[in-house]
Amino acid sequence: MKTFRLVFCFFFVGVLSSCLDLEENIVINEDNSGVYSVSFDLGKMIGMSKQMGSGNGENKELEKKDSTIYLKDLIQNSDSLTAAEKELYKDGYINIKLDEANEQMKIAMTCPFRSINNLKEIKENFMKVLDKLKAFEKLTGKQKEAVAEESDSEMASKVMSPGSVDNAVFTAEPGKITNTFFNTEDYKKEIKSDSLMVAMQTLSAIMGEMTYKTTITTPVPIKNYAGNNAMLSDNKKTISFKNTLTEMMEHPEKLSYKVEY
Repeated sequence: MKTFRLVFCFFFVGVLSSCLDLEENIVINEDNSGVYSVSFDLGKMIGMSKQMGSGNGENKELEKKDSTIYLKDLIQNSDSLTAAEKELYKDGYINIKLDEANEQMKIAMTCPFRSINNLKEIKENFMKVLDKLKAFEKLTGKQKEAVAEESDSEMASKVMSPGSVDNAVFTAEPGKITNTFFNTEDYKKEIKSDSLMVAMQTLSAIMGEMTYKTTITTPVPIKNYAGNNAMLSDNKKTISFKNTLTEMMEHPEKLSYKVEY
């Protein structure tokens, strides 16, 4: 089995989710257009997959890829999206860079937006749209199982945003972006009953923390901000917030942030 297919399989099943780092990027332009992207660094998984396959295929050729899937090509022949969804996501794309010899692998999912008012919908539904388009199957060649308890998008969404959307509200408008977390007790109960999230936390204790980072770049200097482990750039136009999986599960209030510019 191809290495990057194996890694993708592990990722979406969630078995080795603690071995990746996730970064969410939001870039706002002067006209309130921008770009939303989520990237996964799965380099650690490459090393683990090599160890798991040690002794087998020692002389096999190591893979090196740089592949991109453009959503507009998938949307043209799709009847699974509404007209509004097609218009909103038509400029999106997924890129995968793999260098097995150097144990490097990064997956980036990107979607430009014409108005900041579209950012909330893109952030909350991007994975669902990719699943409807079978984008990851096209990118990896991995066919989805005929019967599965959860879809790829549902699993990936859990990795990206543990807990229910009922526990947080994301807002985006000119001059202000917020992520407000509430219902912490309900969140903790939900997490403890989710087998995937429990497994991820257990693996984190063994193989290292999964990290989540949100970076926001604004067209003018940021006036006010609040959030966990905040780091502001020298020009005050880029702010980053960072959490670990353990922090997110045990102290969900740390997911909240606010940026005013």
